[in-house]
Amino acid sequence: MSGHNALNVVDLTPGTRLRTNEGAVVELVENPRDGVWLICKTLENAADPDSVSEVEQPVFAQDIVGLAEE
Repeated sequence: MSGHNALNVVDLTPGTRLRTNEGAVVELVENPRDGVWLICKTLENAADPDSVSEVEQPVFAQDIVGLAEE
């Protein structure tokens, strides 16, 4: 991400809801603070409803487009 809307993923805390470039909403479970990966679970995904799960998965930081509205 670049520009004035850039989100500093290193500072994100667990429980933060984020939107991915695919339109999914994920919840941050763990932040290794490496600026590359976030450990999340998928809460919503209209394009792929089967991906919604309590299973924690790594999400590439570049795939995060911003905070999800509650």
